[in-house]
Amino acid sequence: MLGKFFVSGFRKVTLTSVGLGISGVAVVGGIGLISNSVFAGLTATATSVPQSVTSQTLKLTQSASGSTAGFSSSISNMAPDDIIYRYIDLKNEGSMNGTALTLRLADSATSTLTSNASIGLQVQIDECSVAWSVTYTCTGDTTSVLAATSANALTTADRSLTVASLAAGATSKLRIKLSIPTSSEVTTNGSLPATTVQGQTSNLTWTFTEAQRVATTTNA
Repeated sequence: MLGKFFVSGFRKVTLTSVGLGISGVAVVGGIGLISNSVFAGLTATATSVPQSVTSQTLKLTQSASGSTAGFSSSISNMAPDDIIYRYIDLKNEGSMNGTALTLRLADSATSTLTSNASIGLQVQIDECSVAWSVTYTCTGDTTSVLAATSANALTTADRSLTVASLAAGATSKLRIKLSIPTSSEVTTNGSLPATTVQGQTSNLTWTFTEAQRVATTTNA
């Protein structure tokens, strides 16, 4: 009966308008109730006290040992069978224990001294359990860190070094031995052999590397 009027007594009543109005309010109200229920709910939180987290450091330094000049002292006028010693302190100055110490050489000049494994430089490293004396002797225990190895081998791959300790704060007191092995060369009419250790120059950089300690798992 939508869109029509009914007569009751002497009054006119419009059912359609009233009915639609009530229905519209109900729908709108329903939507309002549903929308509000989406945002309703309870929450709870738990907060800890501030927790301190720190990390360790891994630091490796090398310096001249005692009153010696270490690697800063140049080596000149070497000949086969000469032996040159240099003394350094290798220290783990970090707070973390180290492991897997290695050595690598680099030669920016690239001469026979480092390119030829047979007649070129040989390197050997020993460690003293105490500081080397002023007369360059070890009054404690001497242990081998690196057996005699060609400089050529040290320029092509890292070589493992065995020291007494790489613990945080530990210092390795090292003696570096450099030598040119015995060789037979003939200089003819002032002309040097094609392959020779004579008149050579190398500029060596010594790089010592340590790795971090083994990672750990802690429960507390």
